[in-house]
Amino acid sequence: MSTVEPVENFASESPISLLPDGDIDPITFSVILNRFNTIAREMTLTLEYTAWTSILALARDFSCAIYDAKARQVCMMDALPVHTNSLHVILKSMVKAFEGKIEDGDVIVSNDPYSGNTHVGDFVTACPVFYKGEHLFWSVTKGHQLDCGAYEATSIAPSAKNVWQEALQLPPIKFYERGEPRQDVINMYLANVRYKDMLYGDLMAQLGSIWNGKRRMVELIDEYGPDELTRYIDAILDYANRRTSDEIRAIPDGSYVGESWIDSDGMGNTNLTVRAEVTVKDDHVHVDYSGSAPQGGGGVNGTQGVMEASSGIPVLCAIDPDIPHNEGCLRHISCEAPEGSIVKAKYPAATAMATLTPATQEMEAVWKALAQATPDRTSAGYGSFQCAPSISGIDNRGDEPAEWAAVFFNGASGGGASKNADGWPLTMLSSALGGLKIGSVEVHELLYPLMVDYCQIEADSMGQGKTMGGAGIRVGVQPYGAPMHCYNSGDGASNPAFGVFGGTPGIGGGNYRETLDGGHRDYCSAKGYLQIEPGQRWVGVSTGGGGFGDPLKRSAQKVCEHVRDEIISFDTARDIYGVVLDPETFELDQVGTEQLRAKITADRGEVPLTVPTKADAATWLEENMRDGDNYLLDPIL
Repeated sequence: MSTVEPVENFASESPISLLPDGDIDPITFSVILNRFNTIAREMTLTLEYTAWTSILALARDFSCAIYDAKARQVCMMDALPVHTNSLHVILKSMVKAFEGKIEDGDVIVSNDPYSGNTHVGDFVTACPVFYKGEHLFWSVTKGHQLDCGAYEATSIAPSAKNVWQEALQLPPIKFYERGEPRQDVINMYLANVRYKDMLYGDLMAQLGSIWNGKRRMVELIDEYGPDELTRYIDAILDYANRRTSDEIRAIPDGSYVGESWIDSDGMGNTNLTVRAEVTVKDDHVHVDYSGSAPQGGGGVNGTQGVMEASSGIPVLCAIDPDIPHNEGCLRHISCEAPEGSIVKAKYPAATAMATLTPATQEMEAVWKALAQATPDRTSAGYGSFQCAPSISGIDNRGDEPAEWAAVFFNGASGGGASKNADGWPLTMLSSALGGLKIGSVEVHELLYPLMVDYCQIEADSMGQGKTMGGAGIRVGVQPYGAPMHCYNSGDGASNPAFGVFGGTPGIGGGNYRETLDGGHRDYCSAKGYLQIEPGQRWVGVSTGGGGFGDPLKRSAQKVCEHVRDEIISFDTARDIYGVVLDPETFELDQVGTEQLRAKITADRGEVPLTVPTKADAATWLEENMRDGDNYLLDPIL
């Protein structure tokens, strides 16, 4: 076997030596930095504890951050990278839209992807922070809405053909003006969405979060004064800037290319290419997506905001995690794509799925490029957003029938392995990097008319390697009392999470509808609508993440433990890891293992840097479909 061996190339200069020179006190610097983080954390808890829908209150599909008046990111905490790496783009559009007309007490909102937002499902609320008449900061939240007025009951409509089908579009607009609600505008918004009572509750939760951030920021300014605080903010940003600069300089200069593939565009067009050329020069990384496929006919198209976030996430994962993630980091990363490509769609193309796809494939392409440049800092592929449908229906359990809806995150995919660590399970997708939470089965069954028959680790779902990917999940859900509408909006089933440096890819996975006796099955692509009747079950099998490094170098004893715990099978232990063990006691046969590993090493040939090397490589579907089963590609209501 021939493969690239990762090498150490991290910057070694002590972080303390990179503190600003002059009269910046290190203790005060640290205190102010952590005060900002505390404010962002309090904003996060405020939103989590007061939101009405499960997508915010349970799954935490939102982010909170503080920006200065120049729309420079000062801090974020416990947030989703696809949000915080791009919030500055939509915030700058808000500033431009109301230039000279921003007043104390205003609240500006937007979900418009063509104004710099990520996708229409993400609802941005921002309020300026004034101090003694001077505008100094912004308090900002972004939350994924349960519904945003699409033509079907989901805020992630892969079959939407244009902006008018995917949602109500809100360019920057004021919901509050000088402290007073613009109730007519708020009412217009609520009249165009489903579940308006719940979404009004979520709106007020987001407003409570930014108002809490505003209040805490005023207290901080009171304590230090605007001039002193501004001076330390500049120092915090410069600190992140200098440390990021040194980290990127440790990556060899050059241009590196990676490619990934999208399963489908929501309209039946398959295996669409995302190509990234990553150029490292001195302390700057530039990502060029020229050569990517043209924009698709459905909701699988990218936006400027998503492109900026996706270009930066792999780079920020490759630098010291102790560096504060703020504008000082982000200034070192730039990107571009041709307008009209699947990475940067041209108006009025639908972009409903942008944060899921093509975001995942953009990051995959960048990670594959970085694997060539800086092997120690890269990652194997993450599972895409999978087996986490928007589900809805009628709840007949009360005195009166009531509409219900949720995004069921429990079938989440696994994360990619890195050089020194196995991937995490339940990461959902690389856009979130584990920031989303999985809802309690018991709470779901209490809130909604459904039953979770099982939710368990899927053996052999992950990529194998010296370090293995995080496991995928098998989950089965049935409705009771009324049909359940299931809107899938995923990807990565046909094109699985990639393995790197000899690691294998994830399985890809899939989902299907079956009768409760396990008879006939209707398999569905990762995108598309299925109606689940009482007496039927929806089943999702999510992929695990990709493996990293030669599987024969993984601890044989650890492999035995995985077989015992039913994380991998005996066949995988033998065929991939070269491990021989007793099938009853799970004890390792050391001599047999050494002999088998030597044979596998002698028999195999050249191994590519990343696998798979072509589109449509997953075999899960053909391995699981039976005679009489159907396969539906991007079915619509």
